[in-house]
Amino acid sequence: MERISTIYLKLAVLALLSSLTVACSSSKAYSIQKEPTIEQIIAESDQICLRKTLFVFSSRPCISIKGEKDNSSGIVQYYLRYEIGSFDVDLPLGTSIQLGETWYTLKKSSTNYSETITVVSLLTPEVLTNLTNANHVEISYTNRAKTENFVLSGSQKERLKEDFVRIQRLLESEKKMIILKK
Repeated sequence: MERISTIYLKLAVLALLSSLTVACSSSKAYSIQKEPTIEQIIAESDQICLRKTLFVFSSRPCISIKGEKDNSSGIVQYYLRYEIGSFDVDLPLGTSIQLGETWYTLKKSSTNYSETITVVSLLTPEVLTNLTNANHVEISYTNRAKTENFVLSGSQKERLKEDFVRIQRLLESEKKMIILKK
């Protein structure tokens, strides 16, 4: 009897751990999403989760890089997506990023209130240039009640830089869409 309960306990722990690892996966990462009705091309990176559960498994909040290329003008803009893990009852004010010793307040472009709150902030060319050269990267999220700061580890920092470069190359290599309007 004791052996059966031990087996059920192990299965329950295994199911819990597998659900935690799936929580930060993204199926749309590094793929081009063409949106001809609004004439833009979008590419997103995988998420980088900022907290650790049981010192091993990643959990929310998570960040990712999103790029949008306007088909008519060819202008490309990049965004930092900050996804909150639980529903936040306080109004999200925005995100900031510290690159080296300099803090940059990012202009909030949208807030999505679906399954979880996602704050999308514009990354200016100055921030992107400094991101690729930064030795220290810290992400800050602020709502009406509090501010949370997350210092990216060496691997997270390198992955964020690689994600930006990968999204940049992906959007630059994409040809202009031909849209037939009737």
